[in-house]
Amino acid sequence: MSQTKGASLPDVLLLCLIAILVAFTVSFLLIFRAIGAINAFGASLGVSLLAAVAVFGITYTYPRLSSHIKLKEKVKVEEIEKGIMGKEEGKKKEKSKFEFPDIGAFAYKIFGGAAEKIHPQMKDLDCNLRRALIRSTAEKYIAKMILVTAIIFAATFAVTTPILIRWAMPFIALGMGLSLAAIAGAVGFMVMYIYPSLAAGSRRSKIDASLNFTTQYMAILAGAEVTPERIFKSLMNSDVDQVIKDEIGEIIKRMDIFGEDFYTALNSRIMETPSRKFADLLKGMLAVGSMGGNLRRYLHLQGKTFMRQRRIDLKRQLDGLGILAEIYISMGVVLPIIIIIMLATMSFIGSSGIDSLMWMYVTTFVLIPATSALMLLIIDTSVPKEE
Repeated sequence: MSQTKGASLPDVLLLCLIAILVAFTVSFLLIFRAIGAINAFGASLGVSLLAAVAVFGITYTYPRLSSHIKLKEKVKVEEIEKGIMGKEEGKKKEKSKFEFPDIGAFAYKIFGGAAEKIHPQMKDLDCNLRRALIRSTAEKYIAKMILVTAIIFAATFAVTTPILIRWAMPFIALGMGLSLAAIAGAVGFMVMYIYPSLAAGSRRSKIDASLNFTTQYMAILAGAEVTPERIFKSLMNSDVDQVIKDEIGEIIKRMDIFGEDFYTALNSRIMETPSRKFADLLKGMLAVGSMGGNLRRYLHLQGKTFMRQRRIDLKRQLDGLGILAEIYISMGVVLPIIIIIMLATMSFIGSSGIDSLMWMYVTTFVLIPATSALMLLIIDTSVPKEE
């Protein structure tokens, strides 16, 4: 019931592309004068591929490797909510879950002291972890960040230094290897740091897109005189989006496992949900319940409001695609062509002070892919998603 599987594969591939561009650019600019443009291109390509592998491991594989405790908790909550527990079925479910060992405890034993010192500087991490439904304390997650950063640093240094020694003096190669390892470790640390925020933002968008239909479904149940508690439990067995079930499941878990009453569990989720619209909906339900108002009418009006707002958002997003198309044609197609023509012309007339070949490499292998990746990122965040 939590977003413990990590980022989706398209988002991970986009992050890997960004890592390739950043690592290639930095490494190429650091070493091309020492070993030449052609050799620097090959070495930078290898470093960028290593960076992509590291980012893929952090954002896609690593969250799945640390899901041991989360999978157990999910199985227990699902058994309580659906009411189909049985000793034999429970054993089958536990056996069917392939569980990896959680490295959080190992990381905390090694870097727990450092994590506790760093934690006050990352006050927003606690909130992002709860909003992303990542089952980990901030100290434990920071310890994982430090461990992964150390692994990336050591792996990058061990791989790049022997390669660089072939083209540069040992001391220079050692310094370059340390620099590249530090850059790769810093990138890995930042990716892990911003991952909970990205996951929470992704969940917020999905919740907002699903609220219009979910609210209307709740209004129908409220019109049948179903209590709010039963409405929420009915949502778990309905065909609403999984992200809504995750939010509702957190409320039900607080009632069934922690023994909280419905309104206390509702108020707790208001403070932790990543969606402001969903929080406002829950606040309204609290107010209607405390004042004895008409819950069906409130949910029906909120559903109409969400539906109208969704139509407006879709129209705005679709109108923005035309502007994005014009921007891409200007920056991703016309601008690189103009730059290449200018550089080729300057190389023919023998313009001094500018390495035209190097800048052609940068334009071809950095500027064009970076522009395309940026446009993909913008479109991915702005294009209307299929519901």
